[in-house]
Amino acid sequence: MIDLIIHTDAPAEGILPLPNTTYSSSDAWFTALADMHKAQFAFQRRDLVEDADDARDKYVARQLFRQVAAEGRYSPSDKDDSDQPRFALYSEDLRPANILLDKDDNIIGVIDWEFAYAAPLSFSSCPPWWLLMEEPESWSPGGLAGWQETYEPRLQLFLSALEGVEKDQTSHSSVGEPLSRRMRTSWTTKCWMRNYAARRSWAFDFMWWKHLDEAFFGPNEDQDHKPRLTRLSEAQRNAMEALVQEKLKEDQDTEITVWTGKEAVSHLAKYLL
Repeated sequence: MIDLIIHTDAPAEGILPLPNTTYSSSDAWFTALADMHKAQFAFQRRDLVEDADDARDKYVARQLFRQVAAEGRYSPSDKDDSDQPRFALYSEDLRPANILLDKDDNIIGVIDWEFAYAAPLSFSSCPPWWLLMEEPESWSPGGLAGWQETYEPRLQLFLSALEGVEKDQTSHSSVGEPLSRRMRTSWTTKCWMRNYAARRSWAFDFMWWKHLDEAFFGPNEDQDHKPRLTRLSEAQRNAMEALVQEKLKEDQDTEITVWTGKEAVSHLAKYLL
C-alpha cells in the first residue's frame, strides 16, 4: 500500500536526493547507506514499529550503524595492492531462478538486473543465502543459529564444487584470491552478517540487536537500545522521542501523505543528526 508521495518538481537543497556520487572507500559507502536507512525510517508510516520501545530500538540501531560506519569500523578492507577501493557490480537477485540454460545446461544468460548496483567487493564474497532457499530472518525453529546450523553443510558442499571449478581454471590466480576462499573467510569472520544487515532493511534490526551490536559495543544483556543511549547526543535523544511519538501516531493514520521536495528535506533534517 502506498502511503507516501514525494513531489520533487521544486529543487530540493541539502539531503533529500539519493546519493549520486562516487566513494573513496567502502566506509564512505556504508556511511551513505546508513543515512538511507535513517531516511527510510523517518518516512515509512505504517507497519514499521510495534510500540514505543520498538521504535527506540530501531532509531538507536540506525544511529549506531552510522557511527561505526563513519568511524571506519563496519566494513572489511576492500582495497587492492594500489590502495584503491574496490567496488564491483552486484545483483541482489542473482540466483538459480534467474539464470538461463540451454539444452546442454550451458549458461546462456542472466535476467532480472533491476536490483543490480555497484557495491563493496566484500558483497560478492558473501556466501549465497539461497543455498537453503529460506532467508535467515525468516527461519524457524532456532532463529539465525538454527539457520546457520542447517545452512553450513550446504555451504561446504557448494564451496567444494566451486573449488573444483577453480582448479580447472588455470588462470584464476591472475585475478586475485579465489572466490571460494573469500567466501569461507566471509562466513568464518561473520562479515556476511554485516553486509546482509546493511543491504536488507527488513532484516537490519534482527541482525543488529541479535548479532552485531555486542561485537561493536560490548555486552548488552537485553539486546535493546537502553544501554546504548549514552552513545547518542542530547539532540539525538530528543529527536528520537519526537520521532517515536510521530511513528506511533502515523501507524494509526490511513491518509496518504504528499510531500514537496522542500517539506521532505525539512522533515528529514530533524532526524539526520
